Amino acid sequence: MTWLSSRELKIYLLIVGALSLIALLITLIALLPGYIRYNKSVSDTDLVLDTTIDMSKFIVPDSYKQFHEITWSHLLPDREKWSWEDIEPYWQNPKELILEYLEEQNESVIDDIFKDIP
Repeated sequence: MTWLSSRELKIYLLIVGALSLIALLITLIALLPGYIRYNKSVSDTDLVLDTTIDMSKFIVPDSYKQFHEITWSHLLPDREKWSWEDIEPYWQNPKELILEYLEEQNESVIDDIFKDIP
């Protein structure tokens, strides 16, 4: 165990210890201002949490509700009797509509019949 008693080892350990101590001091000096600023900012703010919930915070004001309420507005005024001139732009003859529908149905049936024939 001659290497533990050697003078060079003691000098080496002394140098490594001194450099470690200097590195530790430099690190603490560099981090200390940031730590002090952080503690000041944390102590300046109130960290007390309010656990009570006021129900008035959940009430939606009427001004916001009006966007979701659907209100109907009539494009035409209410009338007891309508004249043909008033009805004509909106009128569709039911006979024509029924005939169109039946024609489409007949064509689809005929297509189904003929699709099996080569």
